[in-house]
Amino acid sequence: MTRLLRHLAALAVGVLVSVAALAVHRSAFPLGLLLAVVTSYAVPWWLLRGPVPRSAASYSLGWLVVFAVAVTGRPEGDFVLAQDLRGLSLMVAGIGLVVVAVVGLTGGRRSST
Repeated sequence: MTRLLRHLAALAVGVLVSVAALAVHRSAFPLGLLLAVVTSYAVPWWLLRGPVPRSAASYSLGWLVVFAVAVTGRPEGDFVLAQDLRGLSLMVAGIGLVVVAVVGLTGGRRSST
């Protein structure tokens, strides 16, 4: 039961971090983008070293679902992620989270210390 709750919490944190990354990636360039990318990768790095490293895959799933919804846009033509340097940089960071999800699914990497 606690593993399920850890996965649900990681999923919720992934959703929140993705929304926050989408909100700040354009502000105060390049600091906003740097904050978005560092936060997006710091959380799964911490999860991979925790007691349930597979929760990093749940985090990545939550992050990527929100990101996919934001990338598709709306029928009215509105968009959250512009196709410029800032938006494309965040997209590349999102693609890297797919790798994090795969590493999380394989059980993560345990440190020897």
